Amino acid sequence: MIAVVGAGIAGLLVARALQEKGFRVILVAEALGEASRAPWVLVSPVRGKRPGLVPGGVEALHLARAVYARYVPLYFGLLRPLPPEERPLWESRLRGQGLVYRFTEEGVFFPEVFFLEARRLLEALVQDLPWIRARVRGWDGARLDLEDGRSLRPEGLVWAGGARGAGVLGLEGRLTAGVEVLVEEFFPVARLGGVFAAGGAVGGGYFPPGEEAPEKVLEEAALLLGHRPRALALWRGVRFARPEPLTPIPGGYALTGLGSTGFLRAPLLAQRLAQALG
Repeated sequence: MIAVVGAGIAGLLVARALQEKGFRVILVAEALGEASRAPWVLVSPVRGKRPGLVPGGVEALHLARAVYARYVPLYFGLLRPLPPEERPLWESRLRGQGLVYRFTEEGVFFPEVFFLEARRLLEALVQDLPWIRARVRGWDGARLDLEDGRSLRPEGLVWAGGARGAGVLGLEGRLTAGVEVLVEEFFPVARLGGVFAAGGAVGGGYFPPGEEAPEKVLEEAALLLGHRPRALALWRGVRFARPEPLTPIPGGYALTGLGSTGFLRAPLLAQRLAQALG
């Protein structure tokens, strides 16, 4: 049996990938999702703050599309507004990368980039997975101790606990606050600049924890859209980022710290981990 700690997008995808390899898996987590429960998620290798693509992001995008389409509807299309003087630099960064794009009057359009409802995806992925609802107290490489007094001795462990559980294993990384403002209108095509607009939300993921971010999201959304959207509700989460999200640990692996690229890169990393263990 392999224990997977964490029921966010990384943990759920690892558990599914291991099951498909024939492993017996047990999920250990307090709740479904945590930071992965953002209402809408843009799955994109396109950078929001600077020209170019996330390294390895095109391969990750194509696999993510194939995986997620098995579980939820996908909404396609991303517009990245650009001033004319920035287009040559973007063209040089995009050429030959394998991602379909075309320039328009407003900027550059990516028809393969997509967005989805994250909670709906998580709820589909967790179906039929064996799940112990508990918080982990410690792991010594062989025994997994839970806060309710129980212990497990799995054959291996995959730690996908995100920001909340990073301290248990002493995993260091950077924390940022993910913020989404649910708005009155629906965006059938995503837009990306300082923030993103997709589906029923505008959001960003680069704010230090504790900073008052919703107003800044709405201000940047007004610049991106040409008008200020009307806010209906607010979602907050803390994202955990590490330089190398997939690393060995005593008795297994850690797959955590993907930051804002979690939904993009998790399918590819989960597949690689399952292949390594299989």
